[in-house]
Amino acid sequence: MKFISLERTFEQSDLDRMARQVASGFARLGVREGDAVGLLMVNEVEVIAINEALALLGAYSVPIAWHNTVEEISHIACDSGLKIMVSHNVLAPRATAALPASIPLVVVDLPRPTAKAMGYDSAPPALDRSHLDWSSWVHTQDEWQGGLRPPRPGIIYTSGTTGKPKGVMRQAHATAEARQMQSQLLAHVWGARPGMRSLLIAPLYHSAPLAYVRSAIAASRDDGELHLMPRFDAEETLRVIRDAGITSMWMVPTMFVKLLQLPHTVRSNYDVSSLENIVHSGAPCPIDIKLQMIDWFGPVINEFYGSTEVGPVTYASSADYLAHPGTAGKALDGCTVAIIGDNGAPAPPGTIGEIVAANSTYANFTYRNRQAERDELDLDGLVLTGDIGFIDNDGYLFLKDRKKDMVISGGVNLYPAEVEEVLLQLTNVRDGAAFGLPDDVYGEKLVVAVSLIQAEAEAPARITQQLRERLSPTKVPKQVFVLDEFPRTEAGKVSKHKLRTLVS
Repeated sequence: MKFISLERTFEQSDLDRMARQVASGFARLGVREGDAVGLLMVNEVEVIAINEALALLGAYSVPIAWHNTVEEISHIACDSGLKIMVSHNVLAPRATAALPASIPLVVVDLPRPTAKAMGYDSAPPALDRSHLDWSSWVHTQDEWQGGLRPPRPGIIYTSGTTGKPKGVMRQAHATAEARQMQSQLLAHVWGARPGMRSLLIAPLYHSAPLAYVRSAIAASRDDGELHLMPRFDAEETLRVIRDAGITSMWMVPTMFVKLLQLPHTVRSNYDVSSLENIVHSGAPCPIDIKLQMIDWFGPVINEFYGSTEVGPVTYASSADYLAHPGTAGKALDGCTVAIIGDNGAPAPPGTIGEIVAANSTYANFTYRNRQAERDELDLDGLVLTGDIGFIDNDGYLFLKDRKKDMVISGGVNLYPAEVEEVLLQLTNVRDGAAFGLPDDVYGEKLVVAVSLIQAEAEAPARITQQLRERLSPTKVPKQVFVLDEFPRTEAGKVSKHKLRTLVS
């Protein structure tokens, strides 16, 4: 495989050699099987090499979101028991502030074009602690000659919207056969094939892009390409698709929205006919948005539903979606998906309830240092997902919302995702979300927040009226807030706890 990141290109042999040198360097720093290494890094080839190195050692990677605060980084470092932290230089000051001096810090210089694309225009400040410089450190290492250990997945920390982030942790698969079963499921979900040309536009601290990259490398080590973008930009994405002949991508619905907001005169400049497979997940996609994308890109847009805890458990092709608009698909082989009511009993088809799921191809998980919280999610071998939905008579899953996001107003259950599906299609709305705020009379009230494409003084009144025309009265928000910046994670998820803080 060839790895292309803006102005840098690496062959598979370059990455393999780097990974073996990093493995030797980590081992000399005391990393042993089962240890954890933190990665405070943006999308660059070194991230992939480090993950390959840790797989050789049987150690865990702990990817950390680059927008995390010092307090959040400190919590993850302590909770995961980091042995080492690797950080890009533009993020290293936060790593320095978060880490005790006992944890070695390896600093990687972020290439200037990537730093600029990420918004880091000035040189990073000097660090006031000892650290290892990546370039000189890696190149002094011999290539790893030790025996191979069973590779471990990363310890992925949840977003922490309710309390401190929890680390989702798995043991290595016990057998090669079990690893093969998981690889086959993921290859199907990602559409991995020899010779695929992939574009990575989502952050590697998220579990899905990381799994996507691993599957792509496994399928096309000899003849594929992986193009890395530091962060998503709608028109730049189209340019890379056209110029590189991209065949495969993983996306989230907000990326679809931003692509569709491009003027038709811009969109028509870019040929996207090379695309064979786009997989999306992360959040429900408004039906009209997805239908527009299928109409534009063709029937190449597929979807899976799952979570960091259970992995992918359902899959819907474009054909499935066109036949069952709004579906997240049917259960994958080796997976179980069901709906339970408030009493914990199975719900009949068409009944809304909590989604429970299991994936037999994945090793069982726990929350690091929080086994009791993991146990609370168990229901006779199935995992409570915290998502609400229903399964129709044909076995297709439909998502409604997150259980914690559901708004109960005057005893009526309101699902913000239903409002958001309409909201994101309205004129001049760049981004938006619905959520609940406390109300003295009804307990909670449904409100929305939006960011606009262009300034508009009467936007709240207009948006309310347009929602009133398309939603039943109980679903019309009581208030519309207009924000200059909209808090979404790089993985496309709305930070609703931040929204509540911004409008309160």
